[in-house]
Amino acid sequence: MAIGALLGEQHSFMHDLESFFWVLFWICIHYNEPGKDIGPTEFDSWNYENDDKLVSSKKGEIADEEDFLKKADKSFTSYYRPLIPWVNRLRRKVFPNGGRWKRPEPELYSWVTEILREARKDLNVVADGRVS
Repeated sequence: MAIGALLGEQHSFMHDLESFFWVLFWICIHYNEPGKDIGPTEFDSWNYENDDKLVSSKKGEIADEEDFLKKADKSFTSYYRPLIPWVNRLRRKVFPNGGRWKRPEPELYSWVTEILREARKDLNVVADGRVS
């Protein structure tokens, strides 16, 4: 769920794009290939935290690029590790300067789509069918 949605903001397409980011993040840390759940991770508490705590947790994950990359390297399963640079590029667009958008950004959808198109060309990503 998008941080803004957790804070009660009126829904926008930008919340949907952020939610996509979080779903992708979740898949990369919980599955070692499609359909192969690795079991509990440190992020499972997100399923039970109240909205305020979850907002803080999510902000902490995306605020600093270096911290995000270290956490991704530690937490992404080996299967999804090749996606780290691409998920980070999404993070940069969805969370500019490590924070949330304060105004609508009509170009966000195009930016996200372009990052995903580029990821499909990365031989490290397309190996073993991670992205099709």
